[in-house]
Amino acid sequence: MKLRALSAFAAVCASPYLHAAKVDLVKVVDRDYLMVQILDGVVEIIEKPETYSYSEETILYNPPLDTAQAATASNWTLTSNDDANYDASGQTASNAFRRTKLNGLAQRGWNTSIADWNFDTTFTHVLFLQLPSPLQQGASYTLEIAASTGADETNHTFTYDIFSSPTEAIHINLAGYDNGPGIKAADLYQWLGDGGHRDYSSFEGNTVYLHNVDTQENHDVGQVSFWQDSGSDAGNWNYTRSPVWNIDFSGFDTPGTYRLAVEGVGCSEDFAIGPRPRKAPFDTMVRGYFFMRIGQEPADNVLGTPRQPLYIPGEDPDDTVVYLTSMSPDHPDWDTFASGDKWDRKDEWAAYVLPGSPTNPNSRGGHSDAYDWDRHLAHVSNIYDILFPYFLSGGMLDDDDTGIAESGNGVPDAIDAARYEVDFFLSLKTEHGYGHGLNNPDGNNVFYQAAPTAHAAWANAVNAAMLADAYRIAGQRELMAYYRDAAIEAFEWAAAMDDPKLDTQLNVSSQRLRGRDLRLTAAAHLYNLTGDTAYEDYFATDSNVRTASNANLTHESHNQLYATVAYLTTQRTVNYPEIQANMRQAIAREAKSFEADKTLTRPTRRAADDGPCWFQTAQYVQRSILAHHVSQDPVDKAHFLDALLLEADWSLGRNPTNMIQMTTATTALADKRSVQICYSTGVRDGVPGMHPGHTPYMNIANWGGHMRGSNPTWMADQCYPDWSEWPHAEAHFETNHIWANGEFTPRQTMRGKFALYAYLYNLEKRRSTPSSFTQTPSPNAITIQFQNPEVDTSAPVPDLLQSEDLQTWAPIQYDDSSSQTRSTWTIPHPESGSRFWKLDEENTK
Repeated sequence: MKLRALSAFAAVCASPYLHAAKVDLVKVVDRDYLMVQILDGVVEIIEKPETYSYSEETILYNPPLDTAQAATASNWTLTSNDDANYDASGQTASNAFRRTKLNGLAQRGWNTSIADWNFDTTFTHVLFLQLPSPLQQGASYTLEIAASTGADETNHTFTYDIFSSPTEAIHINLAGYDNGPGIKAADLYQWLGDGGHRDYSSFEGNTVYLHNVDTQENHDVGQVSFWQDSGSDAGNWNYTRSPVWNIDFSGFDTPGTYRLAVEGVGCSEDFAIGPRPRKAPFDTMVRGYFFMRIGQEPADNVLGTPRQPLYIPGEDPDDTVVYLTSMSPDHPDWDTFASGDKWDRKDEWAAYVLPGSPTNPNSRGGHSDAYDWDRHLAHVSNIYDILFPYFLSGGMLDDDDTGIAESGNGVPDAIDAARYEVDFFLSLKTEHGYGHGLNNPDGNNVFYQAAPTAHAAWANAVNAAMLADAYRIAGQRELMAYYRDAAIEAFEWAAAMDDPKLDTQLNVSSQRLRGRDLRLTAAAHLYNLTGDTAYEDYFATDSNVRTASNANLTHESHNQLYATVAYLTTQRTVNYPEIQANMRQAIAREAKSFEADKTLTRPTRRAADDGPCWFQTAQYVQRSILAHHVSQDPVDKAHFLDALLLEADWSLGRNPTNMIQMTTATTALADKRSVQICYSTGVRDGVPGMHPGHTPYMNIANWGGHMRGSNPTWMADQCYPDWSEWPHAEAHFETNHIWANGEFTPRQTMRGKFALYAYLYNLEKRRSTPSSFTQTPSPNAITIQFQNPEVDTSAPVPDLLQSEDLQTWAPIQYDDSSSQTRSTWTIPHPESGSRFWKLDEENTK
C-alpha cells in the first residue's frame, strides 16, 4: 500500500496538559475482580467543514500513570459498610494485573530524518484487581487509590448488583436478537493482560438471567457451560487468549429490552429482543457502500458528504482526463511494465496510450478501494454480493429508506447500490470493447484506462444480467429491459472474441473466476430474463456439477456460486433437473466443510471461511447462506441458520472488545460501542464521526516499507504485555493514520458482511410479513399479486386459476417478475362476461 492523501489534511494543534492520569471508569469484572481504566491522554479530532479539513488535538493527563505503582496490589484498598469482609479498615487487592494499549495518534510535522510523519501518542491502561474476598450482591464498596499511582482520583464508590453492574466479561450481540428460531448466543470470558485469562470453571452451572430493563423482571434462561479452550480460530488467529464459556439463551423470544446477567458475574449492556434487529445493520451497510462511491454529488437527504473530488472527466476537477491504453492483464508486458501494484502506478501507463491519445469522456462512478481511486474488475464482486441476498429474498429486501441519495425513488436501495458499480463498468465500453479498469490518477488528474479484455466483456454481461434480473423481481420493467439488452450485447461481444478466455482465471478478491464461470453466471440470469433455452444450454455446458454432485462449485481455481443462485431460484422451466439436484448437494457439502461446521470446533463459534480471514473482519459465509435457503433437511437448515447467526453476532459485538466491528455514526447503531476512528472518510464534512458502514482490517501485520502507516507493529510494540500475548480481536487501533491497520476495501471486508446481514434481515422480514392477496385494477387489465413470505420452504410459484362459470378452471401464466415470494399475474379485461379467479383452491376472488 501507499501513503494516502488523507495525511495532508491533518493540521497541527498544541498539546494541552491536564494534571494527573485520568480515572476513566471503574467496573466490576465479576465478584472476584475489578477493572480500572486510566487514561494518560486522548486525541480529539476537530472537523473544519468550511475548508474540508480537520485538526487533531492531543490532550495529555500529566504526569502519566506510574505503572509500577499501579501494578502494586497494596496501592488498591477496598472498604464497605455493607460487607464485613471489607470493614472500615478495608482490605488491599490480592493482585494487580495490567494491560496498556495505544488509544490515540495525532500526526504532527514531517520528519526528514526518517522520511515519515511525527506522531503524538496517547495510552489507555487497564488494571485488573483480584480481590481477597468475593463481592456481595447488593453491597456498596469504595475503592481507595494510592496517590503514588498518579491517578486523579483517590476513591471511587460503586454497588455490586449483577443486574446493574455491566462487565466486559459478558459478550453479546449489541444490535439485538430476533424473536424467532435459531441460536441466541452469548459468551463469558475475560483476558486480564499480564494476568492471563480469568478462570470461570468454578462458575459452571451458575444461573444465567435475562433482566427486563423496563419491568425489572428476571428470567432464568440457562446456566454457564464450558465451551472450548483458547486456540486457533478463523484465519488461524487466536481471538480470545482465553477459554470460552457459553451463556446462551436460545428459545427465549419475548420482545423487550434486556440485560444478560450471570450469577456471580454481572450483566451485559442493554440489548433488544424483537422483530427485525438486522434492519439497522443492513441500513448501515447500504450507507457504507454509498460513502465509498466515486463521483457522487452531495445529496440533501443524506447526512454527510461523499468523498471528493468527483473525478468526472472534464467536470470535477475540470482537468480530469481518462486516456485509453493498450495495457491490461492480458498484455505480454503486464508483469514487467511496472513494479508493485500495477493499478497504483502512473507514469508507466503513459507509454501504452493508444495512437492519437484518445480519451474516454464517459468514465464515471464505481466504488473506491480504501483511499484509492483505481477501479478494476476485482470490484465486480461488490455487485455480486449486494444482489446475492436480494435474489434469495425474492424481492423481500425492498427497503427504499436506508438513507442514501436514491432512497424514496421506488427502487430497492440494494439495487441502487449495485447499479452504481454496474454503470461504472459499462462506462468503460468504447468502440474497442469493454475496458478492464482505471488506474490511480497522477497529480494532474490523469487516469489511464486499461485495454478491453474478454474477462471485462464477460463481467459486464454478468453485471448487467444480474442487475436486470433484480429489476425483473422488483417489477421495474423498463430498467430490466435496458440492462438485459446491455447484458446480451456484452455476452455476444465476449463470445465472438478470438480467445474468450474461458479457462483463464480472473482474480476477483478472495476468489478466482474463469471466463466460463462468468459465462455460466450471465447465462443463468439471461435464462431467467428471456426464457431462451440456449442460455440454459450454456449453463449446462459450463456447470462443474453437470455430471457429479461431488464436484466443487467453489474452489481456489473457480467459483460458480453466483450462477448456482440464479439457477436454483429460477422460475423458468428447469430442463436440467439433475444439475439442480447436484447443485443442492454440492452447496450443502461445501457449506458444512468450509463454514458451518467450523462453529462446532472454534472457540469463537465463528463460521467464516478461513482463507479471507487473514483480515480478521472479513466475513465470508456465502455458501452457508445459499445452503440455508435451499435446504429441505430440518436439521441441516437449523445448523446453517445457527452458523449465520453466530458469525453475524461476532461482528455485532460478541467479541473480546464488545464492539460492533464497523463505523456507525449517524445510524441507528450510533449509540452502541463501535469503531469510532479508522482509515476512512467523514472527518472533514462537519458531520460528527466517520462515514458509517466501514469495516477496517484490524490488521497488525506489517506490509513493508519504511513508513509507519504501513507497519502497524510499531503501535503494537508500544502496548503491554507483549503483543504476542494479546487476543487478536484487540488489533483495532483508533487512528486514521495507519492504513495497514485501519483501512479496508468494500470487496474485502464489506461485501461478505453485506450479504450476511442482508440475508438474515430478509429472514426476519419474511417472519414478520403476513401473506397477502391483492388486486389492482387498471383501464385495460387487472393485476393480481400473491405474496407468500414463507421462510422454511422454497416453494414454487403457485397456480392462479381462472373460470368463466365457477365450474371449469384453467391456470394463468404468471408474469416474468414473479419470484419465490411474490407471484404476479396481469390479466386483460374480458371483452364480455365475468371472470373468477382462485389461488390453489383458496382465496377465491
